[in-house]
Amino acid sequence: MRETIEFRVEEAEASRLFRDDEGVVLPSGTVRKLTLPTDDERIPRVRELDRALRQQGKLFFSGWRILRHYTPKELKSAELLELRLDAVFEPSGEECGTHYDESTSCALCGAGASQVTDLHLDTRRIPQRAGLARTLSHEWVISARLADLWRTHGITGADFRPILRAGPRAEPVKEWHQLVVTARPVDILPTTRTGNDPFDLDEDNAQRCPKGHVVGLNVLSELSLRRGDHDGSDLTCTRQHVGMRSGVLRPHPLLLMSPKLHALLEDQKVKRLDIQVAHLA
Repeated sequence: MRETIEFRVEEAEASRLFRDDEGVVLPSGTVRKLTLPTDDERIPRVRELDRALRQQGKLFFSGWRILRHYTPKELKSAELLELRLDAVFEPSGEECGTHYDESTSCALCGAGASQVTDLHLDTRRIPQRAGLARTLSHEWVISARLADLWRTHGITGADFRPILRAGPRAEPVKEWHQLVVTARPVDILPTTRTGNDPFDLDEDNAQRCPKGHVVGLNVLSELSLRRGDHDGSDLTCTRQHVGMRSGVLRPHPLLLMSPKLHALLEDQKVKRLDIQVAHLA
């Protein structure tokens, strides 16, 4: 496995550390995208510059993402894989008329609200070439074509529920379903590293639920999971959540899949997925 970090560096500050020909300036002209190996000797300097600039009310980087690059052999030999959906759209279901029962959520972290109606969405906003996508609130959707293939291939642990078109008529749509995990959830083990960003491990536990519902704002390492929790389903999710409750954002579980499901997605050339190895222990 090869690991890199993608930074979104403020263009006005980039010359403090990077050459003009490094990275790509995004269309806004104010941000440069740079990808560095995690062992790059400049990464500690990224941290130092960001801390210094924050004290002045500025930023060195405004976004980041840890990327892991696996060989086909590494992916094929994994017992379980984390499935991250990079096709993201808005508005969320809550903004389109989906109702949630907040009485079931944790008063401390906001995790656990129950969806009590069918999912309402503006389906025109779903990336049309993506077989799998999610809202900002991590409501997962799957194309009807891909759902039919999952049924044909006996993919377990998933249910496909109706989506209603946003608006007063709330008509059901045929092209998309809500993807719901029915398998038993799997515990995230404490060896999984979480934090606010690659340099901030949230040592004060400000973004962790004292009741254990939310393990942190972001997962920074590969997932380590309790082996005994996995019931063998092709699709499952974590019992614990990540993220935070803010506006339409909600803490959410992480999706996991079997090598069988991964092979099917590969065969169907489903795009905009970030696949990472998860470890059962």
